[in-house]
Amino acid sequence: MIIEKDELTIYEVESLYQELLGEFESDLVSIDMKNVNKIDMSIIQLFVSLQKSCKESSKKFELKNLNQEVLDILKKSACEFLTGGDHE
Repeated sequence: MIIEKDELTIYEVESLYQELLGEFESDLVSIDMKNVNKIDMSIIQLFVSLQKSCKESSKKFELKNLNQEVLDILKKSACEFLTGGDHE
């Protein structure tokens, strides 16, 4: 799944959640973040929950193509564990 938005905030959580439900059907939940430059805590919480659900269901979770700004946000939020995928 490629996210096309520049910013992901609380206003996108519900629609992103609905899109991710479809992704959860496969064994790999892969989210390409190449277009995303900013995320907020609500999105981080969604990703943490999704990663946990994937682990419990023996599925693989990855965030791909994270830019440095998003990586810094995750690090400052103590959620760099989400960055197991490929990075630019």
